[in-house]
Amino acid sequence: MCIRKILLVLIIQVMGLAGIQASSSWADGLFDELSKDFGIVSRGVTLVHRFRLKNDSGQPVGISSVRVSCGCVSASALKTFLQPGEETAVVARMDSTRFRGVKTVTIYVHFNKPKSEEVRLWIKANARDDFSLSPDMLDLGVIKQGQSAQATSVVKFHGQPDLIVGEVHPESNYLICKIRETGRSENESTYELIVSLRKDVPPGVWFSDVWIRTDSTQIPQVRVPVTLTVEAPLNATPGQIQLGQIQGGMEIQRRLVIRGLAPFHISKIEGVGGLVNLTNPSKEAKSVHVLTLSVQPDPKGKVPTAVRIHTDAKDQEILEIPVLGEIRP
Repeated sequence: MCIRKILLVLIIQVMGLAGIQASSSWADGLFDELSKDFGIVSRGVTLVHRFRLKNDSGQPVGISSVRVSCGCVSASALKTFLQPGEETAVVARMDSTRFRGVKTVTIYVHFNKPKSEEVRLWIKANARDDFSLSPDMLDLGVIKQGQSAQATSVVKFHGQPDLIVGEVHPESNYLICKIRETGRSENESTYELIVSLRKDVPPGVWFSDVWIRTDSTQIPQVRVPVTLTVEAPLNATPGQIQLGQIQGGMEIQRRLVIRGLAPFHISKIEGVGGLVNLTNPSKEAKSVHVLTLSVQPDPKGKVPTAVRIHTDAKDQEILEIPVLGEIRP
């Protein structure tokens, strides 16, 4: 009987492992992460997280729907159709006014291309009333690349008059944090958090967190979300040139809008690994250039990997834009 029991246990374990492996899919592999734990948060804030995904499957990918298991969360995909190499994100927003304590919510992302598949994402938070943030998010605003910024939040620990903050840990190295005690009474302790931005932060839309660690067993750490947008001297719309599948020697035109923080000239445009021509050159200095590019494979049948735009813009003389495409067999 003992041997039979041991064999039965082994069979169940193997079946369990097989089930875990089977639950993973090609669609799971598109995401950078499948879960997000916000930790302890002040009840009343709206928590936002982007589940980033990239289509590295080699074929078009479609998202048909995004649904959630609880009304305290809303979620949507920024783009629902991705060519190979394209990226997007499923943005989840969690309303902590809708619950108290620990809450875990499932987000179901259904794919219909290249075949039907469903990915489950999880978000979790512990909403509490015994501390508060004012403001509840540090928004460093929209700044130009090379500039700095600073924001302040007041952190109050209610019913914790003896609480001591040990350290502050930013998740990004581009953030510089300081915290100081500003008040203490019989019912609460108050601190001021100051977050500054380093000047060498790259351009883009940034989301990060700052963690305040304390000596309290009830509130061991507090999350403070940080957001900012850093504008590059130049940016292109679209950010990638999509060619799809093209025939050898075929010429394709694509429209491109280049924006700068100040008027600039375009001196030259070249293709990296292929042929790119500008069909409507302008000799004027403008803050916005609307271009029509003619793109085609080189004589060896290689599609350009990028378009390189040479300018006289301050702090960014060259703007390189990726080109995605392949020769049709």
